[in-house]
Amino acid sequence: MDRDGLAQVLTNAGHAATACRSALQDGAELILWQGVVPADRMVLAYERREARALADGVPTLGFPEALDRLRRAGHQELQLGQVTAVDPPYLFMIFLTGDPTALVACVGIDQQVGND
Repeated sequence: MDRDGLAQVLTNAGHAATACRSALQDGAELILWQGVVPADRMVLAYERREARALADGVPTLGFPEALDRLRRAGHQELQLGQVTAVDPPYLFMIFLTGDPTALVACVGIDQQVGND
């Protein structure tokens, strides 16, 4: 999937996806990792990541919705992507269907807190 295809997939997919799409269109760095991972293998890691962000007071976008969608995806194979925005400094994790043609979930994590 290329940058334009991903922007299309992120259209009308929630607040985190909209922010990610804007960052992508503004030239944010995009990484799409090769291979797939079952959604249920990512749930615990992202539950911990959300808990850490909450404990540290780090603003996030879409974490509860993303975790819910990952749980519901069960054993579905997903491809991971990352969009790194500079202004504002946000890291977006993207969870795509394994083919990849559809967005399963998107979460954004503020990178500025604690870096001032």
